[in-house]
Amino acid sequence: MNDTPSQSGAKSSVESGPTGGFRARVMRAETSLGILALLAILYTAFLAQNLVAPVTAAIVGSFILAPLMRAVPFRFFPDALSAAIMVLAILGVLAGAIYMLAEPAAHWTARIPEAVDELERRSSKISEPVKAMRRASEQMQELANVRGGEEPQAVVVRETGLMEQVMEVAGQKGTSFLIFIVLLYFLLATGELLRDRIIRSARRLTDKEKARRILRSIEREISTYLFSISFINAGLGLCIGVSFWAMGLPNAALWGVAAALLNFVPYAGAVAGMALTAFIAFIAFDDLTRVLAVPAIYFFWNLIESQFVTPSILGRRHTLNAAIVFLSIVFWGWMWGVIGAVLAVPILVIMNTCFAQIEGLRKFSIFIDGSPTPGPHPDGSHLPD
Repeated sequence: MNDTPSQSGAKSSVESGPTGGFRARVMRAETSLGILALLAILYTAFLAQNLVAPVTAAIVGSFILAPLMRAVPFRFFPDALSAAIMVLAILGVLAGAIYMLAEPAAHWTARIPEAVDELERRSSKISEPVKAMRRASEQMQELANVRGGEEPQAVVVRETGLMEQVMEVAGQKGTSFLIFIVLLYFLLATGELLRDRIIRSARRLTDKEKARRILRSIEREISTYLFSISFINAGLGLCIGVSFWAMGLPNAALWGVAAALLNFVPYAGAVAGMALTAFIAFIAFDDLTRVLAVPAIYFFWNLIESQFVTPSILGRRHTLNAAIVFLSIVFWGWMWGVIGAVLAVPILVIMNTCFAQIEGLRKFSIFIDGSPTPGPHPDGSHLPD
């Protein structure tokens, strides 16, 4: 039987009465507390970046390497042994890279003061008017001091020595790296146990299945993405290194490795690589044409990689919104520096995977997903229309 207009009005008045107002206030309070909690977490992550950043890197690294733990031959080994082999392999690769690249890097670092002097000499025609204005300003300041009759008091600020600053930064970064390596080992060695505990902590069977699906999806998405990007960046570094070697640029292999590493940071890495190679070419060559050709070649290979190679390999599966990627790099780079810029895209991939699996958050995947039209996700979930 349908409700009469008077009955409908009575229901509306009940819903908008004290109970409805109380529920609205509770929802607003919960939303405000959630925002404050998020801001508190981000502020803590900013202040404790030497602790939080390596912990985050270790968690991301465990998701990347977890599929290898179940691959041949590691699945026949104890988890502790497989984790130790992987961590030792990472340390061995880093040590080998440092050993091979330390000498050419030290050589170019020692040439930086000479290069700066050469840059000032070549740009003297441009900087001479600026220097004249600076000298005139200093003379006017001295004249004003003489007319005032009082000599300004010099304030001497004792600064920390350069060596002390270097040792402090090295100690902090060394501690962060130690936290990353040790935590990565334990996450790999006890990864299956931790996943089992997370799944068991869910109360309902549907929640257990959802937790299992989210963890597996994160592993698959992040490992596939980063392994693919690693191979792409290695190919990019090889092409750039060979091109620089053909041009006669000294230590071309070093700049190829630098290009591969910098490309893990989208957009900013390419810009930094072009600026670095332009400076190196300015040191190495006297011909302006060759100097300009070096960053042009760097830009050419990055253009090929970003517009053709990466989209064809990753495809729609890992397409992310370019604006959101840029904002993520800016935000995490501001939070944690270089390591934050490197972790920005993996964090975004993890967030997108989680949002796509949780019904209440699935709508946010529309903003992170970079495909032309929202559609079925490869893991079976669907983005809302």
